Amino acid sequence: MKCQSLLQPALIAVAFFLISACAPTTQITDTRHITQYEVRNGQTGITGQVLFKESGMPLKDAYVNVYPDTLSNLLGPSQFISSPTDDEGRYLITDVPPGTYYVVARKRISGQPTGPLSPGDYFSEHQRISTEVVSGKLAVVNLPVVPIKAPMFFKRSVGEQRTDTGIRGILTDENGKPVPGSFAIAYLNDDIKRAPDFASTLTDQDGRFVLYLPQGGTYYLAARIHAWDMPRPGEPYGLYGNGEAKPLEVAEGQFIEGLRLVMRPFEGEYKPGKSRRPY
Repeated sequence: MKCQSLLQPALIAVAFFLISACAPTTQITDTRHITQYEVRNGQTGITGQVLFKESGMPLKDAYVNVYPDTLSNLLGPSQFISSPTDDEGRYLITDVPPGTYYVVARKRISGQPTGPLSPGDYFSEHQRISTEVVSGKLAVVNLPVVPIKAPMFFKRSVGEQRTDTGIRGILTDENGKPVPGSFAIAYLNDDIKRAPDFASTLTDQDGRFVLYLPQGGTYYLAARIHAWDMPRPGEPYGLYGNGEAKPLEVAEGQFIEGLRLVMRPFEGEYKPGKSRRPY
């Protein structure tokens, strides 16, 4: 199984520092660091199984997210994501650079790899699990999961993490229906076929988002469900502009209100790895 490389660590720190979570049950109180390894054809990365905590049985079609830090509270797009786990609950994420990472497993009943968690979905427990990736080895991280029993809410952080400059708006499909669990993303130039420079909060059930920006200036906007890699054909995708990137001026110390981005099936060509960093 292959993985998709997502936002680089510095980008995550900037783009998703506004996302935090209110867990419905216990809070994350400690970190369990795993240092178990296996050698497999010189591969570097992370492997293991996703298992039901109660029964120990494997969980198929779960996704494993790998984060470089906890700035996003282990929510939103991660730096790496696995392919769906196989019949034995196994996953493999290769080409992960050496370093320390946090590993999370999730399975949404919807089958989607991203988006807010809902009752009935599965997630690895509220204990942060970290591992050290070593060159030429696979870190073995098994992840027990439990069902979500109440909605997991996403909210903005408070205090100095907010800015007084940005955009508020809504993401909809072609029929005007809100698209929850998605992102508005912003670029500093018209090279939009790459990882974004900034990303909004997750859209709520009404498709509303808030995109905080560090300062006024010219930005290019798009909308994604997955804020990493190039969009794939058929994936919902929105663009500010009539078929091509259009600049949007944002004044310092002000918010643009009521901006609407319509998400339509992407019709462009997908080039694997186009948005991986460095590029």
